[in-house]
Amino acid sequence: MNESPHLRILASVVLLGGQAAMAEVGISAKEVVLGQPAAFSGPSAALGIEMWRGASGAFSEVNDAGGVNGRKIRLVVADDGYETAKALPAVQKLVEQERVFALFGGVGTPTIARALPYVLQRFRSDGLFYFSNFTGAQLQREPPFDVAVFNVRASYRQETRAIVEVLLAQGRQKVGVFFQDDAYGASVRSGVQRALKERGLDLAADASYTRGQTYEVSTTPAAKSLQEKGVDAIVAIGSYQACAAFVRDVRGVGWDAPIYNVSFVGPDALLSLLRREEKKSGSKLTNNLINTQVVPSYNDTSLRVVKAYRAAIAKYKPTLPVGVLDESLRPKALYSFGSLEGYVSGMTFVAVLKKAGAQPDRKSFYAAAEKFGKADIGLGAPLEFSNTRHQGLDRVWFTVPAAGGWKVIDEVDVVLARGPAR
Repeated sequence: MNESPHLRILASVVLLGGQAAMAEVGISAKEVVLGQPAAFSGPSAALGIEMWRGASGAFSEVNDAGGVNGRKIRLVVADDGYETAKALPAVQKLVEQERVFALFGGVGTPTIARALPYVLQRFRSDGLFYFSNFTGAQLQREPPFDVAVFNVRASYRQETRAIVEVLLAQGRQKVGVFFQDDAYGASVRSGVQRALKERGLDLAADASYTRGQTYEVSTTPAAKSLQEKGVDAIVAIGSYQACAAFVRDVRGVGWDAPIYNVSFVGPDALLSLLRREEKKSGSKLTNNLINTQVVPSYNDTSLRVVKAYRAAIAKYKPTLPVGVLDESLRPKALYSFGSLEGYVSGMTFVAVLKKAGAQPDRKSFYAAAEKFGKADIGLGAPLEFSNTRHQGLDRVWFTVPAAGGWKVIDEVDVVLARGPAR
């Protein structure tokens, strides 16, 4: 196979005198240092914390077994609060002060979009790359930024295409969206619109909200606007507080339309808010609520990776990163989709690192990723990287609320369970 053009860029960095420096960045005989810029404060903090918890469980497990070729993995965090103004400083702190080997597990489209030009610049100068971001946005999956990013999860386009296929199979063609008014909301909204246009349709209506909106803020005007425009199904695109408020307010106006959320919402935090509201109000809020996921159920112990994840989280009990002092952010549950994704991402990084040789650097890691091929990591879905494929997984799972959390349900069952539009 011909060498990847991406690797030729890294080779030119080495020829310009960067080989010794590259070998020293974030890696020593004893450890590999990764940097996670994510939300560890604010109304979206649960997203960053859960991703961190899962990765911490994975790395603790590997470190206790001796590490990778004797090197233990250390994860350093920087809080961006899911705010674009803080995104670049958080990344720069990790790269320039902490001197991390790679960026890992970034959370959110608008924050990552703000940092990507800097990451690309550093990729071209010294081989820096982003690994396993918690976003399905297209921006990092397309030129020019795709060269500097390895994604693990499926994309938002894959999630929204799966949703649209189910809705059309139900006979629902008037699809509306409730979306966060930023790069994340625009990316997923575009995915819904793209999937509809492939079938000769367009969005029936949309309504937006401002990023950072909390659960206490009413979304009733948005709910009524979509209802009045004849929408018969809704795709909600946001984080858990605003989307939970939207579900509450849609049901509050007596509207039982199906509401689909994508994986980034933070499904466990969303369901926790809604369950609490149900107890308080006595109203049923979670009927016709569906969430797409990019990992399977954390309760499915028939899957090898889920069994390993649960054992690691139960053993190490990661709760909050060092420096996060707000006890209200302490996780309410041991297991979650977000932490499972963090664990899968962590173990995927480890799998590539093992293939990078006894003396890895950024160039050898990158080469190992592009030559990784297909692997079974015990997920019930194949993982694959190559020099033309910087996304490991394609699988999308559908889940519905059930006792104790969310239950995975087959797409065909989703169609049959919800029935045709009336």
